Amino acid sequence: MEVIYHRLISRDLRSALEYYDRQGGTVLGDRFFADVEETAARVIANPKHFHSSTVRLRRAQLSVFPYHWLFENNDSRLRFLVLRHDRRHPSYGLRRR
Repeated sequence: MEVIYHRLISRDLRSALEYYDRQGGTVLGDRFFADVEETAARVIANPKHFHSSTVRLRRAQLSVFPYHWLFENNDSRLRFLVLRHDRRHPSYGLRRR
């Protein structure tokens, strides 16, 4: 299966990492990044395990931090579209293709 990350995910991730680095130093930023990577790995291993968020997207909640992945999945491709804070407006990132 092909795994694709939308080009704006780097902006989503950088913004969150900067926040956690400021709040708790690099240790907290590293914990956040590890949670992001671990959740992405769980999605890649079993994308159908996660519930639908919209008609075309599924949602994967991070284990520790208040963020989630929104991704689309078909038989040949898994595409991560947004890494979004839980309190972010529900429409944030939905226009990404």
